[in-house]
Parts: sequence; structure tokens; C-alpha cells
Amino acid sequence: MGTLIIGYWVRTECTGRGYASAAVRALTDAAFRFLPEIERIRIDMDQSNFASVAVARGAGYQLVGEVDREVLAPGHSGRGLLWATERSSWT
Repeated sequence: MGTLIIGYWVRTECTGRGYASAAVRALTDAAFRFLPEIERIRIDMDQSNFASVAVARGAGYQLVGEVDREVLAPGHSGRGLLWATERSSWT
């Protein structure tokens, strides 16, 4: 089963406008439409990134795990959330 990981960053002054949500939906649609070997798409994020949690959840992704991760920036918690969707459940 092929897995694709997508990520997104939005400049602070551009948050809250739906750009990340639109990008996640478009990337997910395109991957499942044009990459038949991809069966699963994952989004990984720091658990303190509440905006990214909302994007993943709003796009229909499911929380599938938590992992320890390196603290790379101020505000990171050292804990990561793994979200995923499957081709069979994407509408």
C-alpha cells in the first residue's frame, strides 16, 4: 500500500482564510485521482498546532496515532499527531 505524506504552512498574516483546508482537499483529490498506487495519505503535525488539527479534521482525516518528535521551533510540544485518510473512505 502506497502512502503519501502531505504538509502545509501558512504565513501568519494569511491564516484563517481557508487556504490550508483548500490545499489539503485539492492535494488529496489529486493524489487519489491521478496516483493509483496511493492508498493512504497522511498529515503529521505537532499536537500544539491547533489550526492544523482543525484542517486535518475538517478535511475528513482521522487521528491514527501519536509519536514523540524533536522540538524544532518555539511552541512545539515534542509530541506529534498522525492523521490519515484512505482511498476507500475519501469522498
